[in-house]
Amino acid sequence: MNIFDLFGGIAVALSSFTLLPQVMKGFKTKSVGDISWIFLFMVIIATIFWFIYGNYQNDWAIMLTNSIVFGLATILLVQKIIYSKPKSQ
Repeated sequence: MNIFDLFGGIAVALSSFTLLPQVMKGFKTKSVGDISWIFLFMVIIATIFWFIYGNYQNDWAIMLTNSIVFGLATILLVQKIIYSKPKSQ
C-alpha cells in the first residue's frame, strides 16, 4: 500500500458519505423541502452510470462509492416523498 492508495481510500470514504449529514438532518427535522427534485434525480442517475462504468473498469472503489451515494440519495428521495405529503388535520 502506498500513499496514493491511502488518498484513494480517504476519497472513497469522504465521497461515499457526502449526503449522510443531509439524510440525518432529514430524519431529525422531518423536512427536506430545500432539496431539489432535479438534484436528487441527477445524483441517482449519475451514480447508476458511475456504477456501470466502475463495473466495466472492474474498479471496486468507483462501484462502492457510488453504491453508497445511490443508497443515501434514494433515502433522501423517499424522505422527500414522505415529508412532502400535506399534513392531515
